[in-house]
Amino acid sequence: MSKQIGLENLNEFNCQNNHNSQIKLVVLDPNLQKNKRFICNLCLENFESNYPTIGFEKIIQIINDLQKQKMKELEIQTTTNIKQLEKCVKLTQELWMQFNRLFDSLIRIAKDWSKDLELQIKECYKYKFEDELDDYIKKQNNSEIANIQLIKNINRSWMNKLYNNLNQYNQNEDKINFRELKKQFMKIINQQESQEDEIKFNLIDQSVKQSIKCNAISFGSSGQYMISTEYQNIKVWSFKNGKIKYLQTLFGHSKWIQCLLYSKKQNSFISGAGDKTIRCWKNTNFNDWISSKPYIQHTDWVMCLEMNKNENLLFSGSSDYSIIVWKLDFNQNELTYLYSLNKHNYYVISISLNQLENQLVSCAQRKNQIIIWERKEINTYEFKYIVKQSIYNYGLKVSFITENSFIWITGDQGIDMIYLFELIEGIYQEIQHKSIQLMNNDQDYDEYFFPIIYNKQRNLILVRHKSQIYLIRNINNGNFKIVDQLNCNTSDIYGTMTDNGQYLVFWDSKINGYSIYELQIQ
Repeated sequence: MSKQIGLENLNEFNCQNNHNSQIKLVVLDPNLQKNKRFICNLCLENFESNYPTIGFEKIIQIINDLQKQKMKELEIQTTTNIKQLEKCVKLTQELWMQFNRLFDSLIRIAKDWSKDLELQIKECYKYKFEDELDDYIKKQNNSEIANIQLIKNINRSWMNKLYNNLNQYNQNEDKINFRELKKQFMKIINQQESQEDEIKFNLIDQSVKQSIKCNAISFGSSGQYMISTEYQNIKVWSFKNGKIKYLQTLFGHSKWIQCLLYSKKQNSFISGAGDKTIRCWKNTNFNDWISSKPYIQHTDWVMCLEMNKNENLLFSGSSDYSIIVWKLDFNQNELTYLYSLNKHNYYVISISLNQLENQLVSCAQRKNQIIIWERKEINTYEFKYIVKQSIYNYGLKVSFITENSFIWITGDQGIDMIYLFELIEGIYQEIQHKSIQLMNNDQDYDEYFFPIIYNKQRNLILVRHKSQIYLIRNINNGNFKIVDQLNCNTSDIYGTMTDNGQYLVFWDSKINGYSIYELQIQ
């Protein structure tokens, strides 16, 4: 990836009152002019705003991370287009060679045709006097008639050669394949649409069995390690080229593990379980894992986990109806309780941060309370409002997919839908015409295991709903399309996707083992 180049010197920024003091905060107010959003310590004495603020160093890091993300996405997109353009150049060169062969053949035919006619002219200069005299006396003009007929035959013969030569190019697409060249250029023009139609699940392996249910799977950012659950234990696997190899089992929890969350920055992860505890795990050597003490702040099962990009905050949802916010330190392998968010009336089973991390959405198991929490100060989130819905159906999964939109999935029998909510005039509202109809299934309930996976780089949304796994893409302006799906013939499916969006791994009760699929563009 190319090095990012900032066009400004951040040290030269002034606060909104032009104090000669170091900037401490940034006001996230879209109505302010760019140079009026910075606040120093002196500004704080008289500062008032209805909009949240964020630390200057923090927003610098967020902007840098977003720029890195943009550059990564841009490089992925441009690399794909460059490869396609190289293919277009190759096809154009092949067409050029084919045209050259065609034109060369036409030139050769025309030249040989001319030579043949010139030869007949030369032959006309050769004659026998007695034959010409006889022809003249008898006025038969046989030689003239013969010459005309000869010219006609020559022209007819060469016309046939010319026609046959042209006709083989008209009828044989392999000779001059304009369609393939057009297809390649259209792939570049309509890159998004062409990829959506062609990405497919491709089965790699189903050889690894496990008779005890696996509730959760998670991958390290390198993609070389995978962790999965087996009742109250955690299995560690190596992962390479779509194959998993068992390494060891980690012990610590005393009841079913419900969720796993691997660090994106180092070889550490978090686990939450039915024993009401959360544990931090740190790899100190190849096969040496250290568990933290069990953190017991919830009074019931730990159901879901989410952490911020800096990995210094952890959010845990529980069947005690609460969300707890923790200070996270992977280096010290420890958590510190900060505060609780308590507005739900039932089990909290899904939570998600938006990209700027100034909003948190959470989903409760019953009556589907979807709640928006807003960051008011650094690391401090507060209740904002309960999201209004057109249906208050049983649902278990929610996830942000853009900065200002999230999806929620029904889970009850008889209703099988994905609903999109977009931020409009400061409120998240359901956009009904952008809903996604899933396969009808009035026999099964959905489960909160196997959370929604959104991969921004590849524009992929992975959704497990009842017995189906769906691969969905955003085709334009928040309109979605199911591009592939798997029928697992069971609703006991638990898994995830690798961070690079290349592999899908899940455990299901139908085969009592792990299935590994590669997500291929055909």
